[in-house]
Amino acid sequence: MRTTLLALVIAIATAALVRTAPPADVDTVLRDAGFTAAELQSFASGQVIARTDSSADGGELVAIGAVKIRSAREQTAAYYGQMISYVDGQVTLAFGKFSDPPTLDDVKGLTLDKDEIEAIRSCKPGSCDLRIGGVGIEAIRRSIDWKAPDAADRVQAATRRAIVDYVTAYKQRGDDALVTYADTSKPVSLKNEWRGIVSNSPRLQQYAPALRDYLLQYPNGKLPGGRDVLYWIKENYGLKPTITIVHGVVYQPTEYRDRTMAVQKQIYASHYYDASLAVATLVDGQENGRPITYIVYMNRSRGDMLKGGFGGIKRKVARDQARTATIDTLGTIQTQLEKAAGVR
Repeated sequence: MRTTLLALVIAIATAALVRTAPPADVDTVLRDAGFTAAELQSFASGQVIARTDSSADGGELVAIGAVKIRSAREQTAAYYGQMISYVDGQVTLAFGKFSDPPTLDDVKGLTLDKDEIEAIRSCKPGSCDLRIGGVGIEAIRRSIDWKAPDAADRVQAATRRAIVDYVTAYKQRGDDALVTYADTSKPVSLKNEWRGIVSNSPRLQQYAPALRDYLLQYPNGKLPGGRDVLYWIKENYGLKPTITIVHGVVYQPTEYRDRTMAVQKQIYASHYYDASLAVATLVDGQENGRPITYIVYMNRSRGDMLKGGFGGIKRKVARDQARTATIDTLGTIQTQLEKAAGVR
C-alpha cells in the first residue's frame, strides 16, 4: 500500500512537470532564427528569449523574441491590444486612434515639445531635426507668424492638421501616399524602405501570404479575418520623444484557426526610423490540461541609428535597445496575464 501511494505521488509530481512541445512551425521559426538548444529549453520552461541581428550592410535591424504564457489565446490577444494603447507617462506619453474618416478630434492629445516647435521654425529641406516631408515643413513654416504670441499654438494646430491629412491620404491611396523624408541631404522614400522590409520577410510570405498581399495592396482588396486600426503614439525610450503613426492589422488566418496575428506597419516616425514592420503571432497550446499561448514576435526596422558615422557603435546600441524592449514587452504580457489567471 505504501509503495502504491509513493508511486502515485511520484506520478502526480511528474505530471506537474510535463512540458508540451510548441507547434512544429513555432519550433522551426525559432531554430531558423538561431536560438540555441539551451535557449529553446528556457523558452519551454517559461522564460522569455530574444535575439537581434542586423543585415550585412548594417541598414536593417531584426529583433525576434518568444514567450510561453499560461493564458488562453483570446485573453492574450485582448491584453496585447490594450498594452499597445496604455499610457504610462514614462515610455508611452500619449496615444490616439484614428476614426474613419480621420478627424482633428483624433489628434487633440498629440503635442509637440518645445524643441520640436523650434526645429520646425528653423527647418529646411535637407537639414532638419524633425522628420517631416520637405513640402510639409515649408507649408507649416509659411503658415505661421513666428512673432505672434500664439505661434506655438499655431504650430501645434498646423501639425495636427497635417497628420490628419496624411492619414486620410494613406487610407485613400495606400503606399503611394507615404512620406519621403527630407530631413537630411539624401531623401528617404518610406514606400521604398517599407517594401524593402517586406521583401526581406520570407516568413510573412510563407505563413501569411494573404496578409502580406493585403498590406502591400492596401486600401485595395480585402482580408477575410482581418481588422484594421490606425493610431498614433508618442513614446520616449530615453533619447528624443518620438511620434509614430501605425497601421495595425489584427488577423485570424482562415487556414490556421489556432492563431492570431497582430501587425504594426509604421507609416510615419518623427525621429530615428525610416520604416518598421512588427508581427506578433499568438498560437494556441496546452499544458497540463490548461490552455496556453505561444507568442513569437519579430520586428524589422530601418533608420538613422543603423547608418552614418560611428555606425558600428550606433548599431550595437540599437541592437541592445531592441533586445531589451522585446524582453520587457513579452515579459510584461506574461507576468500580467499569468497573475490575472492566478498561476503565479
